[in-house]
Amino acid sequence: MAVEPLHQIPPPIVTGPYGARPPAHPPVWAQRLLLVVEVAVAIWAGLLVMVLPWTRLWTQNPLLMHWPMVRLVLASSFVRGAISGIGLVDVWMGFSDALHYRDLH
Repeated sequence: MAVEPLHQIPPPIVTGPYGARPPAHPPVWAQRLLLVVEVAVAIWAGLLVMVLPWTRLWTQNPLLMHWPMVRLVLASSFVRGAISGIGLVDVWMGFSDALHYRDLH
């Protein structure tokens, strides 16, 4: 039995669950629907996180009545501003996704 040199051995044929072809992309309408849902959720959640730290629900939360030190930290303007900044970034990411969207072909 002769051993073939490595450069003469053909590469193995890789087949997956879809055969030799890669899976197709979802239809364009599904891609766009997913984009609309993603952008809507990102903007809604971002606005909620931006506004919530400045409401009475944040400062008079009954869940935190037993932990005065946690309430003190969460009532700090620095912490409120940092959390609102996270919400602003979330809104920005939603708009950025909408502006930079490209259909997959």
